[in-house]
Amino acid sequence: MKLRLISSIFIFLSAYSPLAIILAIQDFNFDTWKFEHALIVFSLLGFAVLSCVVVIVAVNCIKTSSPPVNVIDISNRSGELVNYSIPYMISFFVMDLDNTNLLLSFLFFMLMMFVLTLKTHNIFINPILAIVGYNLYEVTYQRNNKQYQDFCLVKSPRLMVNEQCRMIELSERLFIITERNPKV
Repeated sequence: MKLRLISSIFIFLSAYSPLAIILAIQDFNFDTWKFEHALIVFSLLGFAVLSCVVVIVAVNCIKTSSPPVNVIDISNRSGELVNYSIPYMISFFVMDLDNTNLLLSFLFFMLMMFVLTLKTHNIFINPILAIVGYNLYEVTYQRNNKQYQDFCLVKSPRLMVNEQCRMIELSERLFIITERNPKV
C-alpha cells in the first residue's frame, strides 16, 4: 500500500511548520511592528497550522486494527530528527523574501527534500508528531509464526520487548500501533 500523495504532503509540511515561524520572525520589522511580506508570511503560517492540525487529527483518528503481534526487538529511529535540521540552518543564512531567485531555489530544495523523504520512507520522522508523543521505531515482531521487521509509529510510552500490540499499515513497511496489550 502506498501512502497517498496528499497525505504525504501534509505530513511533510507539518514537519517543517516551525520553519514558517522562523521565516516569519526574520521577516518581521520590529521598528514598524509589521511584516515586510505579510501575504507570504501569513500564507506560510496558514499552511503550517493547517498541515499540523490535519496530521494530528488524522493520526489520532486511526482506530482499525489487525490481530495482535508479539514484539521481539525494538530500535528507536526518532533520533534521526537531526536530518530535518538542514533546511532550518539554511533559513539562518540569507533568506530574503524579495529575492525571487533565492525563494525559487529554496522551494526547489524543499521539493527535493520532500521527494527524498518520501522515497526513503522517512516521512514520519517528524518533529510535530514527536511533540504530540509519537516516536518512530524499527520493530521486529512475530505474526502467524513468522518474523517481520518494519517501522512503527508508537504513541508514548516506549514500546517494550514481549509486548503485544495491534498495528495497521500506513505504507510499505510503515505501520502505526493502534492498541497495546489488547484483550484478545
